[in-house]
Amino acid sequence: MAGLCIVLAIFALFTLQNTSGDTCIGAKPTTEIYTTRNILLSSESVFIVEFALKCDNAKSVNLYAEVNGKVMPVTRSTDDAKFQVSWAEPHKEARAGLYKLSFYDDEGYAAYRKAQRSGTVSEAKALFTIDVNHPGAGREGLYVQTEFIAVVAALLIWWSANNVKSKLQES
Repeated sequence: MAGLCIVLAIFALFTLQNTSGDTCIGAKPTTEIYTTRNILLSSESVFIVEFALKCDNAKSVNLYAEVNGKVMPVTRSTDDAKFQVSWAEPHKEARAGLYKLSFYDDEGYAAYRKAQRSGTVSEAKALFTIDVNHPGAGREGLYVQTEFIAVVAALLIWWSANNVKSKLQES
């Protein structure tokens, strides 16, 4: 039984060692950013930040993003070339302006959590930051929904066809 515990402990150590990400030094992100601009097309404001990351030393980095006091994991593409973080907020809570995303690797995230517990979050050093400019979601485009326009057009076509049919039957 003791031998089984030792084998399981060694297996757990190797598993943890293989799943942990490296530390990124000299992080240089290249970003693509999307935010919701039209209030009619969605029920919430969506923020999507996709970026490629170049590090001087690391190949595989686990990242965490912090925005407005909320920390979320960053997803990685299958080829490890791009990262993505996204979140959604109700339109009323998603104020227009600049959102600052702070990114942490495993070590930085542990330091951030420690600083959060001690109440000194501002002392946690981010690996890099990305600024997201959200212009706010507003009413762009038509003031009438396209479904309404389609129904009116269908009714007009039906009415015209019905009028032509009745005139043909009279003559």
